[in-house]
Amino acid sequence: MFTDRPLYSGEDEEKAKYAARDPIAALKRYMLENQLCSEDELKAIDKQVEEVVDEAVEYAEASPVPERSQLLRYVFPDPKGFGIGPDGKYRCEHPDFTSGTANV
Repeated sequence: MFTDRPLYSGEDEEKAKYAARDPIAALKRYMLENQLCSEDELKAIDKQVEEVVDEAVEYAEASPVPERSQLLRYVFPDPKGFGIGPDGKYRCEHPDFTSGTANV
């Protein structure tokens, strides 16, 4: 039997390292240790989160596939940092963008 297992030696240690740094688990421990909530309340919150995520997945799977031109919309911030005007062009491309500034 062929296996890639030797390539992934230390995988369990790596998972344990990140699990120890998990902010959600840390918050749960903190809340329980400081008696800010009960285990049952945390389980109820986890269930609510799971329901919201499941609902979002169902919505996404039932939605139509977006047009190719829309695939990166709202994924990346404005790469030039100037904002996009109502005409869909970068504001820095408008001829008046540099009006009133010194010519360098």
